[in-house]
Amino acid sequence: MIKRHMEEKQETLTEVTVDANEREIPHNPLLEISGSLIKGMLVKYWIYFCAAMFFIVSFNGKVVVYKILYIMLFLFCVALYQVHYEWWRRILKYFWLTVVSYSMVVLIAVYAYQFKTISGFLLLTLGLSEEGLKDLGLEQYDTVELFAKILLPSTFLLACILQLRYFSEDFLKITDLSNIPIKHECTSGSKKKTETQVYLLADMLKENIWKLQNRLEANELHGENQTTSAKTENTPVYETMGEAEQEKSGGEPNKWNLVIDKLASLLLQLLEKFHKTQVLAWRVLELHILKIVSTWVIWITLQEVSLMNYPFFVLWVFALPYPKLRPHASKICTVWSCVMVICKMMYQLKFVRPHDYSSNCMQNRTYYHDSLDELLQKSVLYVAPVDPADWCGGLRKCGDNVLPCLKNHLTILALMVIEVTVHHHQLFYRTQNQLTPPVTGIIFDTITREHLDDGLLSCIKYFINYSFYKFGLEVCLIMAVNVIKQRMDFYALLHGCWLIYLLHRRRRKAVAEVWSRYCSFLASVMTFQYLLCIGLPPAFCKDYPWRTSRWTIHSNLIKWLYLPDFAKKPDASFLLYDFLLLLFASLQWQVFKDENKACVRIEAGDNVEISRELDPAALSQYSPVPNFIHCRSYLDMAKVVVFGYHFWFVLCLIFITGTTRINIFCLGYLMACFYFMLFGSSLLLKPVKTILRLWDYLIAYTALVIVMKNLLAIGACAYLDKLLRNHCWLIQTFGMFCTIPGYDLVLPEDEKCELPENEAGIVWDAISFTFLLVQRRVFMSYYFLYVVADLKAAKILASRGAELFEVKLKKVVVLRLEEEKKSLQAMRRQMELIKLKQKKFDSLKQKTPSPEGTAVDQSAKEQQLLDPEEGGKKENEDKKIWWQPWVTHASMIRAGSYYLFETDSEEEEEQGPTEKREEESPKKKTAFQLAYEAWMSSSKSALRTRKQDETREQGKKEEEQLQLAGEVKLEFHEEKGEISGTEENLDESESIIERIINTIKFTWVFFQALLDDTTEALNSLCKNNLDIANVLRIERCMLWREINKGKEASPDTILQYYNLKKSQQVQASPYGGNKMKGTQEDQHEDTLECQQIPRRGTQLPHQSSASRTPDEVAEEINGDEAGEKREDEDSIKEAAPEMTTPLPSCETKDYAVSPSAERSKEAGRPLNEVPVIMTASELLLNRMFHDNELEQSDKFYQSLPRSLKLGFALYNAMVSKSEMLCYFVIILNHMVSASVLTLILPILIFLWAMLSIPRPTKFFWMMAIVYTEITVVVKYFAQFGFFPWTTKLYCGINAEEPFVLPNIVGIEKKDGYVHFDLVQLLALFFHRSILKCHGLWDSKGVNVSDTKKRTFSRSSKNQESRGGLHEDEPGSGAWHLFRHHNPSGSVFRGRKTASINRGKTQKKEARKKWKLFRKSPISKKKLLKQKMKQLILKAKKLVIKIALQIYRPIRQFFYDIIHPEYSPVCDVYALMFLVDVINFIIVIFGYWAFGKHSAAADITESLSEDQVPEAFLVMLLIQFGTMIVDRAIYLRKTMFGKCVFQVVLVFGIHFWMFFILPGVTERRFNRNHVAQLWYLVKCVYFGLSAYQIKCGYPNRVLGNFLTKSYNFVNLFLFQGFRMVPFLTELRAVMDWVWTDTTLSLSSWICVEDLYANVFIMKCLRESEKKYPQPSGQKKKVIVKYGIGGCIVFILVCIVWFPLLLMSLVKSVAGVTNQPLDVSVKITISGYESLFTMSAQQRNLIPFSPAAYNELANQYALHPSAMQFIVNYSPEDIVLAKIKSNASLLWSISPASREAMMDELSSSTAVYINFHWTILRNASLVKNVEASGKHTVRYEEKEIREQIVQMLNGTRKEPILLPGVVPRYLRATAGAEARTAHRLQVAHSHKPQDIDKMAFFRNITIKLQQLTLNSSSGQVTEWWVIQEWNPTCSGNACSKNVELIIYNDKVSPSSLGFLAGYGIVGLYMSVVLVIGKFIREFFNGISRSIMFEELPNVDRILKLCTDIFLVREIGELELEEQLFAKLIFLYRSPETMIKWTRESKEQ
Repeated sequence: MIKRHMEEKQETLTEVTVDANEREIPHNPLLEISGSLIKGMLVKYWIYFCAAMFFIVSFNGKVVVYKILYIMLFLFCVALYQVHYEWWRRILKYFWLTVVSYSMVVLIAVYAYQFKTISGFLLLTLGLSEEGLKDLGLEQYDTVELFAKILLPSTFLLACILQLRYFSEDFLKITDLSNIPIKHECTSGSKKKTETQVYLLADMLKENIWKLQNRLEANELHGENQTTSAKTENTPVYETMGEAEQEKSGGEPNKWNLVIDKLASLLLQLLEKFHKTQVLAWRVLELHILKIVSTWVIWITLQEVSLMNYPFFVLWVFALPYPKLRPHASKICTVWSCVMVICKMMYQLKFVRPHDYSSNCMQNRTYYHDSLDELLQKSVLYVAPVDPADWCGGLRKCGDNVLPCLKNHLTILALMVIEVTVHHHQLFYRTQNQLTPPVTGIIFDTITREHLDDGLLSCIKYFINYSFYKFGLEVCLIMAVNVIKQRMDFYALLHGCWLIYLLHRRRRKAVAEVWSRYCSFLASVMTFQYLLCIGLPPAFCKDYPWRTSRWTIHSNLIKWLYLPDFAKKPDASFLLYDFLLLLFASLQWQVFKDENKACVRIEAGDNVEISRELDPAALSQYSPVPNFIHCRSYLDMAKVVVFGYHFWFVLCLIFITGTTRINIFCLGYLMACFYFMLFGSSLLLKPVKTILRLWDYLIAYTALVIVMKNLLAIGACAYLDKLLRNHCWLIQTFGMFCTIPGYDLVLPEDEKCELPENEAGIVWDAISFTFLLVQRRVFMSYYFLYVVADLKAAKILASRGAELFEVKLKKVVVLRLEEEKKSLQAMRRQMELIKLKQKKFDSLKQKTPSPEGTAVDQSAKEQQLLDPEEGGKKENEDKKIWWQPWVTHASMIRAGSYYLFETDSEEEEEQGPTEKREEESPKKKTAFQLAYEAWMSSSKSALRTRKQDETREQGKKEEEQLQLAGEVKLEFHEEKGEISGTEENLDESESIIERIINTIKFTWVFFQALLDDTTEALNSLCKNNLDIANVLRIERCMLWREINKGKEASPDTILQYYNLKKSQQVQASPYGGNKMKGTQEDQHEDTLECQQIPRRGTQLPHQSSASRTPDEVAEEINGDEAGEKREDEDSIKEAAPEMTTPLPSCETKDYAVSPSAERSKEAGRPLNEVPVIMTASELLLNRMFHDNELEQSDKFYQSLPRSLKLGFALYNAMVSKSEMLCYFVIILNHMVSASVLTLILPILIFLWAMLSIPRPTKFFWMMAIVYTEITVVVKYFAQFGFFPWTTKLYCGINAEEPFVLPNIVGIEKKDGYVHFDLVQLLALFFHRSILKCHGLWDSKGVNVSDTKKRTFSRSSKNQESRGGLHEDEPGSGAWHLFRHHNPSGSVFRGRKTASINRGKTQKKEARKKWKLFRKSPISKKKLLKQKMKQLILKAKKLVIKIALQIYRPIRQFFYDIIHPEYSPVCDVYALMFLVDVINFIIVIFGYWAFGKHSAAADITESLSEDQVPEAFLVMLLIQFGTMIVDRAIYLRKTMFGKCVFQVVLVFGIHFWMFFILPGVTERRFNRNHVAQLWYLVKCVYFGLSAYQIKCGYPNRVLGNFLTKSYNFVNLFLFQGFRMVPFLTELRAVMDWVWTDTTLSLSSWICVEDLYANVFIMKCLRESEKKYPQPSGQKKKVIVKYGIGGCIVFILVCIVWFPLLLMSLVKSVAGVTNQPLDVSVKITISGYESLFTMSAQQRNLIPFSPAAYNELANQYALHPSAMQFIVNYSPEDIVLAKIKSNASLLWSISPASREAMMDELSSSTAVYINFHWTILRNASLVKNVEASGKHTVRYEEKEIREQIVQMLNGTRKEPILLPGVVPRYLRATAGAEARTAHRLQVAHSHKPQDIDKMAFFRNITIKLQQLTLNSSSGQVTEWWVIQEWNPTCSGNACSKNVELIIYNDKVSPSSLGFLAGYGIVGLYMSVVLVIGKFIREFFNGISRSIMFEELPNVDRILKLCTDIFLVREIGELELEEQLFAKLIFLYRSPETMIKWTRESKEQ
């Protein structure tokens, strides 16, 4: 009707004629859908509402009989539903009928009872008691109360009638399990119906929208055509409707229709997901309902322990292991819970009186021990009367609300109903959808074992399905440990015994055989324990025998034994943990049964353990799992974490377990952890049974520790007090403490034995046990074999990374030397050409030769006569011969001319062709370049550029894949066309919305680009390590392929593969030689290596085989010695460039040849075509091995999200610097510990590890690991409580003492004593794994073999002289890493002399023995002496031998460092200098931390007093001195001096910081944070210094390190470096002093200044190229206002700075300066002061805000006064109250008194002076006192006479003196305090106004007299001064004088130095100086244009670097000539313009 009304209204509005057919009311689908939906929901869920109402009616209010009948009906229905579903359905209709009838009867009865006649009939006639009727529920109420009482039953009755009348039939239909409708179609009917309804609603909505649009269009047309007729008005309406219909049907789709269709599809998807979620929830509930029900029921029975609850407990305990009992258990529990509910409700009736049958047991007490008081207080027998109903069934009175008493059993009933409902629902669902129940309890039906390795999601789903199937046994063992942990009593001990027994069986099948007995044991023990919890009925008043016997048993022991007791009941909650164990054990029993079913094994996989003899070599034959090592998916990454790294995580956990608790058991954990950490890698390579046996031992040890701690709990919980008194060591050793609550522990008060409270418990043991079991499963997995295989391959390639690293190092060194040589040759060639041209120039001027020309001519002639090679030497020798005295240094440097620049173009022409390279494609723009482009143009342009970069990169990838040049070129042309086409659109204007969208897009793109740039930078930082890792990954894959083929893998396999691939490439291109894919740089590097190494006259590694015959080479290829395989490989590779003969056939030898070697033999290629040793990057460029898994892995890593890529880049950076991580952790550990134990490793780092070439050896890292473990053990033993230093008293006294033995050794007792040691161990083992993974752990193939060769050659040469003694030879690979040019004979001279001396001593001993035979027998005394001498001699020899064995390797180690064969030079001096500067700053600002009493001193105060502290001065001078020495060593490049300096500094600093400094400061180092920071920074210096020593000094020291690259960062840092006062000058002078040069100091500084300016210009030019600005584009407004506005603001601030400072410093930052004392004095001129008084503390009252506001209101009409007041805040104004009586007596002599009186009588006027003095805080102002005076002249005779009368004693009344005291004073910062005269305003003469506004106040004075002694007549006098109040009269008008003082704010101390200058001073000193500096900057621009606006400064920069180069090489004459060239260049503007032009290419 509403719709029809709306349609009629629409017709009247639009005046459109409509057919009669259209007026029919269509059906409304919305109402139909809503109605069917609501009806379906009511049919389905109304019964739940009725049940809820049933519940509310039954339990609302107090319990009465009719409510009990209600609940009985309800319980009957529920119980029948659970017991028999079909019977329940049959009687359901009759049940509702019964309920309705009964409800009517109840309502009628309650209502009828309200009538007096009926109630009287029942009470009087029938004789029923009123209490009995109330129990029935009959009671009379008021009208309102009656309505409230019958409202709820009436509502319930209505609900039941509705259920019976409307919903019952439909409900029975949908719940009929025997007649379930089957869904035959693939898509269910309900789904189709839902889709139909949704689309119907969508169509209806579309139709309504369409009508609305038509109506709006019609309204618009109606408004436009108001003047037209109705006929013509109707036509456009039809046309518009027709158009709309056309648009709806055939035209473009309406956007609202699209939106509605999208919403409809989303709604359907949402409904589908909701349906799937619903199905999943029902399935999860079906799987776990048994666990939920059983656990909840058991928990309820444990909360309410009683005999009637025992059936629940027993049923469910036995129903779990025996599934056949489960249905019966549910039914019985349902019925029994109904019985319990009825019993509890009946017990609430009033006729039940518990007091009548309760027992009182106080009479029956028979005890034989002293625990009677405890029992009387705690025993249930004696606390209150015993109600037997409570023990029987937990029956008790519940008061008005019975529901809390019934909730437990009602919950049980509800759980049973839910359980049966879930089963019925799932049966209905499966029958309706024709589904079969799953074989196993799974959630995802489609996931089986086959899908486990498909992906991470499939893996998660699989483990959701089968996690317990796979790991149930481990879960059960963990739960058993949890039971032990929670209980720690006798039954926990039984569980521990079972645990050990199960672990002892080891094999899964063996455990399965006894599992049924284990489940039976658990169930039986639980039921027995519950009986113990119930105990005997207390109503019998009989106590247990352990309480009544003569032998006393402690209550704690009773609790531990879990015996029943009335005083200490057994804790029933323990049984919950037992039940959880039983639950999991029952599930595992089912798993054991399922394992033998074929269907389960097909779906879930088998649980058969793998063979313990399994080896990774056989994986290819029977492995059921794929290889995951190469990480082709996220799942593979997770597998690598679990199977590769979980082992080390478990070891860390064991370490934490061992060190967290201090007891003897945890020591075993530590030992096991250290053993597995040290030997775990080698153990993993053995068959599984080896490590499994050891791992099982560790698991067994953990279980044994858990059981032993449980056993020791008897002593810890029951007899702790006795152990504390007699056996404290036992408690400390085993860490005994009771961790279970509920025990009554009586602890002694003396506390001599400290309890190890934090050392007890088995939490960490349980955690370790858990992860040990998990790791055991890892070992038993097939996946783990792939990890073992990878470890084996890594072991084979243990030294491969070291080889690649060394090859890279060699090539870098050779390239550097070649570049320097080329540069020097080019300069020499250029100078020779210059001299030849100069000769021609001077030959024209022979008639008038100038001194300079003659010199040049002469040198040119000499150059012609000499050979080109020896010309330079001759010139150096003859440059200052005696017959050419005019050739001086000054003439040389000023002899520059144009001829010096004429050769530059020729040189560039020569170098041009060689330096031309192919045009590089434009690089991808960085994030900041994109931001710059967005800033300069727009976000849209930056987005387009980013898109072009990505398209270009994609094109490059496709080009690499396709390698089709034509296609690629075509694509790039197309791309350029697109780009040019799109650039035209950039100028189009953007709307604001588009701009915002583009900005948001650009922000996201910028963030992505920033992540990409960061990732790329990190990867470039560790490129070498990444290349080596990739090569080793490929080679490990090659070895894995060989293992899969059944072959034995070895390093020769890789060499033979490379040779075979190379030979195939040579055969493919026989004329191409070495035509492998690579860049020209790599081939150039190879050529350089082949050419440069012999030229240097040295022999690099692997080159010794070049002198061998080819047969020897072939023999070594197939040699059997594994230790020389890598060396032989490299020999072949190095021999290639020098051997041209073909490789002879291997068949000439007598040993077998591998198949790959035969293939290489058949190739028949010459040996010189075998590639030389290639670096890792070259091997990756010339990749020969391709594998599908590796390629998939690469693709996966490339497809990772940016955040993960960044994470991997950070990890790779950490891996590449892992040794730095180790160093940092070791140093950090030492900083925190600051002990002798941790001091060793830092010193070894700086003097051994960091100096080792090329890296620390395996020996160092193993030594560090072992030493750390020893340190941990020592610290661990020192934590035991029986040591004296572990007591709290000792720790409290000596915790801060630096030189107490435990503190300085590092064994003090503290929390977290090994946390940093654990981190240190982790870092060391992480680094060890990295070295092994990268082939850097074992360097025997690289360095040790070379050392052996050298040792062998030296020993063979000196074999005769040494006498064949080899044991003293220092040939260890740990100490010799690199060979050297000329091993000095002095190094080995000691051996010769030692062997000769040894021979002499042997001869002497032989002679002595021979004399013994010839001589007569000697006395025993002499024999003893001789033996003692011999022993001393032997000991001396042994000591010397040991000392030599230590000394010689150290000497050889440093000799190798000082005389390296080759080294990759570096220059880190600048960083060392920066670190020293930071330390310098730390010393200055942290001075207080380096002295004994310096913490309280202030360095600025000391300096201001011209007192330089000695400690401060010494530290500064030492720091500065070391910086000077370091610079000198750097400039002289003396390696010996640097080594000595490093050793002295390392030992000195450590000795000072850790032994001297704590003694000086009396503080421990680890409490001195400034010293820690200083030491950390110094360690950075040590590391840089060691790196400098290891790499060697560079041949040339090129300027500043900041000038190595040209960017803004370097520019700003360089400018900052130059701004430091004296730093640039000091550096220049030191460089000049310690560098060989011909330049004077001024010339040197000139070159430095020119170089600095050129560098600045180079940075600016590079930034202009990097961030170009388009021509013709105006500067943006934001740029102009941003930069220009800031400059204007700064200049304005500088101009007005003094005024701003002086005005703001006090008002904004000013400090309140309140007075401390205010003193006043009143005098008559020329005489003693009359009155003196001061106000202090409480008499000085600051103004409150209210008083301040009152003052402001008072002067509101006076602008000048207000202007003064507003300058002060309330706290600045102080009210000083001056007391009336003078503080001093008036002591005046009688003569003066008479004279005073005479003068006052005779004079014409009297002068009264009022003085005031204000005292301030000395720390705030310089002038502490401020004073002032006010004088008043009185001419009135009356006042003079009154004063004279007062002095005579004739006047007693006070004298009024008007206008004496000023009301307001102003205290400034100066020495004068004036009156605040601006508050002196005009006012009326009203008394009130005078009192408020008068500035000068009237006072009264009075001379007070007091007679001390009447006999003597002595009188004491003083003056009393009071302020007179004009508003009153009489004596009350006087009051104390009050002064209001306005205190000016003072500037804070931090700004006092500026404020002290004043405004004028600041203008003169600051503003004018800054203005002058800025003016100089602007004025000098025009004069510097010539030298600063240079387009291209590359040539000038090269000229400067050439000067540095020739200076370092020693070509000093060349240095002069180049300097002359530089000077002339700056003198000649024309040459400068030519030289700084942009090149033609640019």
